[in-house]
Amino acid sequence: MVGTVECSLVDPDALVDQARAAMERQDSDEALRLWGTLRREFPQRAEGYVWPIHVLRQGGKLLEAEAMAAEALARFPENPEVLVQSGWLATTRQRWDEALRWWEAVRSHAPDRFEGYVGVIRAMWKLGRLDEAEALASAALDRFAGNADIGAESAWVAVNRNDWSAALQRWERTLKIEPGRRDAQIGQMKAMRCLGRAASAERLAIQALTRHPGDPDFLLEHIWCAVDRGDWTAAAARLEAAQGNLQQAGRFEETRLAVDARRLANSGARDSFVASDGSGAATDAISVSELMLSFESLGEKCDFGAVQRHYGVDPLGLLRFAFSPLDRLLAALADRFEAIGTLEDTQFSLYGDETILTMKKYGMYFHTFVYDSELWLPEKRDAFQEQQRRRLRFLKEKLIADLQEPRKIIVYSSDDRVSVDDAIRLFTALRAYGPNALLYVRPADAEHTLGTVEMVQDGLYLGHYPRLANFVAGEQPPFDLWRQMCERTYRLARSSSGGPMLD
Repeated sequence: MVGTVECSLVDPDALVDQARAAMERQDSDEALRLWGTLRREFPQRAEGYVWPIHVLRQGGKLLEAEAMAAEALARFPENPEVLVQSGWLATTRQRWDEALRWWEAVRSHAPDRFEGYVGVIRAMWKLGRLDEAEALASAALDRFAGNADIGAESAWVAVNRNDWSAALQRWERTLKIEPGRRDAQIGQMKAMRCLGRAASAERLAIQALTRHPGDPDFLLEHIWCAVDRGDWTAAAARLEAAQGNLQQAGRFEETRLAVDARRLANSGARDSFVASDGSGAATDAISVSELMLSFESLGEKCDFGAVQRHYGVDPLGLLRFAFSPLDRLLAALADRFEAIGTLEDTQFSLYGDETILTMKKYGMYFHTFVYDSELWLPEKRDAFQEQQRRRLRFLKEKLIADLQEPRKIIVYSSDDRVSVDDAIRLFTALRAYGPNALLYVRPADAEHTLGTVEMVQDGLYLGHYPRLANFVAGEQPPFDLWRQMCERTYRLARSSSGGPMLD
């Protein structure tokens, strides 16, 4: 009939209730279908745009979540829920500058939403703006007294300031608000260990494992308590007992390597050489294992990683067994390795039977030392791929933290990029993070004989080797030559006033 307005027979509130119920039972497909119906029938209802962002983000469908967020923002640019979801998206992506902008917008448009403060504090400490994060955390705790999320972010600020006394107090305060909070329990144990209270931390770890047997985080704290006490027998036994649970969580291998590295670093007994402070006087002796742990490789290939392994150490390092050509490495450093470990950028392929990781944005390739024959079950392959992405993200954060507070000398070797200008470009990129030192290794020539190390400027050293090894052809690096270059560089760095704080 002319002039008749058709009304929807769908009840929007009933749709919202059904969609929320689907979310509660974690039926994401049904939830998205119902929210889609709400969006189509009642486009003025913001919920039809807001909650699909959440569902898609939780399901790892970040590109779709971002597309939905863009549509939501176009329709509801100042809606607090849309701003909150945009903040969580940027946080999930670890795009901290972007996250900071969204969370500041939440604070501006919805000052009573505590999430805005949590998000801003986290983005600030992730960006290294610790004084600002500290001040805002203090103000937020006054405004939202008794909020455990803000208490936890305040504790993380103290952790990143290496203020373990404050961190312990803040984790304990958070636990009074929310006694079963896992990150606070784990943070409390770690703070105790860092304050030399491993026995107290161990009691808490045992209590936690009594309530949650097999929990990977509590198992790890139990292991590290033994490591911090120097009880290597107990550490090995606990690591072996936890192997199944840690493997399932994708955390066994990195833990084993880290424990071994600590044990070797503490042994300090074999194959030592005497380090000089540059004045001609001998200083303390350092074992070859400690020497090798004083360096970290950024590529270009796997040579120095193999050298470390030859001398009995296997430290964790993002680029230790990776291919990272110089221009791509410089781009990644400038980008703070943002794409590393993301779902969209990580590609899995085979080289022979070994699974190789590719970071598409940076053109970097990573060994996994895991072979296709081990991953014949689809669920096992999916779990492995998620574990590898998680491992890359962990190692990326570790590398950035290590570059910001350097205690190691960075190593980079190349057969092709051999100019001093190339070395200076990489050195400058590293110095943007902190007072890093760089050993840049290139082929020897008539003017620079094998094994020589020269200082170009304070913190920048040029080493000279034959060339990178052809591992495919069965070659190995010249181990003793590498050791000599490391010794010479270590001595130069120890005498330098502008390099890392070498232990």
